[in-house]
Amino acid sequence: MTGIAKGLTEEDLRKVEGYCRDELSTYMLYEALASEESGELSEKLRQAAEQERGHYLFWRSLLGRDCSASPPGRAFRALYKVFGPVFTLQALERREASAASEYRRFLSRAPQELRPKLESIIADEEGHESEFIRGLNDVRVQYLGFVALGMADAITELVGVYAGFLGATTRTLIVGLAGLLVGFSAAISMAAAAFLQSRQEGSVRPGLSAAATGLSYFVTALLLGIPYLLLSSTAAALAASLMIGVVILTAFHFYSATVNGTSFARELAVGLLILLGATAAGLLFGYVIGRAFHLSSLFAGSLELLA
Repeated sequence: MTGIAKGLTEEDLRKVEGYCRDELSTYMLYEALASEESGELSEKLRQAAEQERGHYLFWRSLLGRDCSASPPGRAFRALYKVFGPVFTLQALERREASAASEYRRFLSRAPQELRPKLESIIADEEGHESEFIRGLNDVRVQYLGFVALGMADAITELVGVYAGFLGATTRTLIVGLAGLLVGFSAAISMAAAAFLQSRQEGSVRPGLSAAATGLSYFVTALLLGIPYLLLSSTAAALAASLMIGVVILTAFHFYSATVNGTSFARELAVGLLILLGATAAGLLFGYVIGRAFHLSSLFAGSLELLA
């Protein structure tokens, strides 16, 4: 144990070792990002890497020995190519904000002579990613935004549609096919709306925006409908479709909250309430319409004629 660490407990030193690994990992992440970019952004990322390296060296000196972390692999680099610097740096900012909060809790237990340096590290963690993001204009975020829009609209609209048909008939195959027909028509409508919106804004290519929105909408509709096409049990099909919707919704809100710097938990909670509300409303309305117009008998008769 080093002289400056004598006032720390074993628990504190375990925390210090964790901080050391985290800072080393972040340093390697920034180095990897800098190698993927060029120009001013690459230079800023290397500056951030050096800053994180300084933090790592501080915790290493306090620990009295080195610590280890795994460098980012090919999967990380591939994801960075897809999602781009804005999403990645926002995700890192959340990580750094969490580290700053942890360091503030540690500050009260740190020896007096360490506190000025630790306060400087906290200020670093709370500041530098925002400087990068403020000047970035990543077109990938805009196109991924159209993909996310198609996914989110498909979930909120089609979960209710599938549930509505399920309330009208217990034949899951009919529910699945009817939902796909509605989903295809709605995807065309969404693509047209995205095309017109892009033409007015002029920041992205209208054709790509329309394709991203429409295709993501229909793919989501297909994923939500697959359980109805494969399962004969209405309860199992509904549960599986809802689970798929929850997974897609979670991915959408994680992306949205990361890019926009909002609360992931709050946004996801609102999305889940909407999802469950749409399901309940669709089931109720479908049940009422089905009973009022005897749709179950109508569907059964139609299938007998086709057979």
